[in-house]
Amino acid sequence: MRFLGLRNTAGIVAGRLAATASRITGRGSGGMIGGRVASTISPRLLRDITSNMKVIIVTGTNGKSTTTRMITEAIAAGGLTVATNRGGDNMRPGILAAVLENPNADVAVLEVDEMWIPQVANEVDPDVFVYLNLSRDQLDRVGEISIIEQRLRQAINDHKSATVVANIDDPLITSAAWDSENPVWVAAGQGWSGDSLTSPRTGGIIVYGDDDVHRRSDTHVPFASGHDTHVWWRAISLDADGSSDATDVHSFARPYPHWSWSAPSCDFQPGSPMDIHGPHGTTNVFVQLPGRANRSNATQALAAACAIGVKPAAAGRGIAKVSSVAGRYANVTIEGRNVRLLLAKNPAGWQESLTMLRTDASLVVGINGQVADGVDLSWLWDVEFSELHGRRVWACGQRGADLNVRLHYAGVDAEFVADPVAAILATEPGEVDVVLNYTSFRDTLVALRKRGYDL
Repeated sequence: MRFLGLRNTAGIVAGRLAATASRITGRGSGGMIGGRVASTISPRLLRDITSNMKVIIVTGTNGKSTTTRMITEAIAAGGLTVATNRGGDNMRPGILAAVLENPNADVAVLEVDEMWIPQVANEVDPDVFVYLNLSRDQLDRVGEISIIEQRLRQAINDHKSATVVANIDDPLITSAAWDSENPVWVAAGQGWSGDSLTSPRTGGIIVYGDDDVHRRSDTHVPFASGHDTHVWWRAISLDADGSSDATDVHSFARPYPHWSWSAPSCDFQPGSPMDIHGPHGTTNVFVQLPGRANRSNATQALAAACAIGVKPAAAGRGIAKVSSVAGRYANVTIEGRNVRLLLAKNPAGWQESLTMLRTDASLVVGINGQVADGVDLSWLWDVEFSELHGRRVWACGQRGADLNVRLHYAGVDAEFVADPVAAILATEPGEVDVVLNYTSFRDTLVALRKRGYDL
């Protein structure tokens, strides 16, 4: 271990001791308290400990933990050592605690909360940013989404030499990355466009749809067979009479991608193959997680790993190792039920999760309304729960009664059982999908582990 000075060494030792004590006493994972103690003793520790590492920052509203894990495995498969916040503690103390676990790593792959991006970036001086997507999430705590876009934009302006791996199917992400001197544009796909209706760059409206001129001139990008997740868009402004201003049509529009993906079918079940197309050619990858969104995550993960020199084939093998992330997508047998756990925190996340459900599975859905979730749950009315027609559904959680009302207005046959574990046990033996928001998911994992289930 390289010597970082007496003060930094004291911070490392104290942080590790605090984290260990937290885990032993059952107060937490140690991810936050260890970082807080270490940074109190040595405020420059995060900067100093990452100074000899390549650093990748991953952020966005949905998919941060999964993409971070995929990048970590992709880089490890390339023969490099990695420090990363596997537990999802994505604010500064948790990030510091993560690198304390492996201070001599070659690469730090850091999931970072959107609000912390400028501050963390200024300390770790990232080599690569990975920008996934932006949508409404915890408005009562975080604020309007335009504030987040501005923070992501600021981080790039402050670190112009960094490579930016950005999802061009999200206009807000494209806007945040627009000024990058080293953009890597990824046609990752976008299932939710409800928060990308106007352009932060021009003030005009975002128009989605086919663009035959662009499609004919862009021969590099294939599209998912039968499931076109890559939609052309552009911003236009309107004159006072409501007509479009043709001079503004191409001032802010979807760039041509360097990377894209395709799949032989739209049945995105665990283990199904996909092709990722990039500057090095096509890489076949088997993604062990369900859903379109995880194919999007895998594409950006491969692009990020390649940005620091990992070979695509090795990166693809690493991505294929990811079958669950901090309990998400985990499968557990509970008294004759094959239970699969999914996390959904906001309208975009819920909409994606509903596409991952097994057709023959009973369904338990749950929400809490704690500060970490966002106490304003009015967004429930933006989710298309009508897609659950014909299913038996159990609603649970601290705000499960609100969710139950929403389901009934959507015409869904639902039953309210407050406790998530009790709701799982209320289902018939067989396949059960469980979709929970943040603290409901966290607390359910704890409850199941106390009952002896390995998650």
